[in-house]
Amino acid sequence: MSSYVKGSTLEKQIQKQLKVWDAAKKVADKAEVPRPFITISREYGCDAGSFAAAIAEELNRQEKTDVWQSYERELVDKIVEDHDISEKLIETIDTKKREEINEFWRTVLTDYPPQVSVYQKLVRTVRGLAIHGQAIFVGRAAVMITRDLKYGVHLRFVAPASYRIHKIMEKAGIRDRLEAEKLVVSKDKERHEFLTQYLKFEAFNPASYDLTINVSKTTKEEVAQIVLALLKSKGLIK
Repeated sequence: MSSYVKGSTLEKQIQKQLKVWDAAKKVADKAEVPRPFITISREYGCDAGSFAAAIAEELNRQEKTDVWQSYERELVDKIVEDHDISEKLIETIDTKKREEINEFWRTVLTDYPPQVSVYQKLVRTVRGLAIHGQAIFVGRAAVMITRDLKYGVHLRFVAPASYRIHKIMEKAGIRDRLEAEKLVVSKDKERHEFLTQYLKFEAFNPASYDLTINVSKTTKEEVAQIVLALLKSKGLIK
């Protein structure tokens, strides 16, 4: 049985996505159509979640739908951890694409240390969601996990340290600026080391992304419009 709490925001989001996945399974496309997805890599403290929500809202408004969904850590991890939901997602993907997911794991991650093996379920989940499209991933190594898939747009959010420290103090209720500064530095270091040491991905390299945005100089609405224009220019949405 699913383990998420009934009535929670997460449950509502997951129940909605289960219906979307099930509908997608019943549609046999005669010709492949773009199923765009977006990954957002970010420096710690960029408040990427609120930007992702704004992008999803604008895309749904533009396309007159409600299927675009932003996936932050809590929602992705809930799908990863819940066996029933995870299997339901994989079941809605055709056999060929399922095998591609397994092949990605075998060829890219098999030789890494045991501590990285826990990310096998994360790989299956993120790639499964990306294949369905209309997904916006915040972190969770999604840019590396989906880098070989078609129709992906990969973003990097950056901001000056002072901006990020202020955001962390505000969001986490931290009063000591030095404490917030240490947290920003340690989190950035932790993320970078994981991606470079274990996944061999250069997170700091601008060439790893389609677009890098300084979120301290742009509003959520402006970022949403920028991403909308990028997807249109690539022919991924009308």
